Amino acid sequence: MAFEANFSKPFPAAAEGRKKVLIIVSHPNVGKSFNHTLVEAGKKALEEEGHAVIVDDLVKIGWNPVGSEKDFIPGKLKHTDNFDYQTEQGHAADVTGAFAPDLQEQLDLVDWCDLVIHQFPIYWWSVPAIHKGWFDRCLVWHYSYPANKSKWVGKQWMISTTVGPPTRMASHPGPETNPGAGIPYQNLLAPLGLGTPLMCGMQPVPMFMVGHPTAAPEEKQEMCGEYANHLRKFVTGGRDEWYKPVPDPKWSVSICLEKTIPPSDRPTRPEENLGIMHGEGSVECS
Repeated sequence: MAFEANFSKPFPAAAEGRKKVLIIVSHPNVGKSFNHTLVEAGKKALEEEGHAVIVDDLVKIGWNPVGSEKDFIPGKLKHTDNFDYQTEQGHAADVTGAFAPDLQEQLDLVDWCDLVIHQFPIYWWSVPAIHKGWFDRCLVWHYSYPANKSKWVGKQWMISTTVGPPTRMASHPGPETNPGAGIPYQNLLAPLGLGTPLMCGMQPVPMFMVGHPTAAPEEKQEMCGEYANHLRKFVTGGRDEWYKPVPDPKWSVSICLEKTIPPSDRPTRPEENLGIMHGEGSVECS
């Protein structure tokens, strides 16, 4: 079946002095999850500031997360008898340019943008499989990394995520934070939010994280406002404002506490549902 483009070219232009932003989101409840609500709140805030925004919904477009020989145009492999994924990535990047159309589309999107935001729920202390497959396929040897070969040097990279526990628990170590590991989420995500962009020559922007499964609609509204403020501060501002190096593994995290509704008035969920795969529950953010 012939590939049909998901995004029309030319991609949109930003206002003078503003940025082009790519938001990559993954959640199975397309358009109805709180992750999607955050995406819409972020998109609105950025566009109001004159930034150009493209939303890349991996589930909606049916993104294939599995890296294989199909990532390359047939007949263009360097070694047909002994397939090595990284070698073929480098050969396509350096020699043939023969990436499969779906992969090339994603590479074109990152080429276009000044900032890529990854929006996802935490699944098993990590990213959903479909989003992990984006990293596996799109972080291409001699195209995306290492930094001295990267086409993305100087671009910005940001993580925005939803977690199971309330944020005040997720941001501190201990068994209540992370029952299976006792490790704070920002440390678990440091390789993705800090190490990965640096390997690609990109600049990490402070992460945004919310814990929301029992949050009331009013609290989710407040979280949307906090997210918009986070983006205005770190995206619209100059480099000296949005990026300040911090000692590893401590890196900046924007914390959005569930603070407006008394605990006794919160909507409740059975304890067995407060698990490790979260991101549902949309709300309208004005």
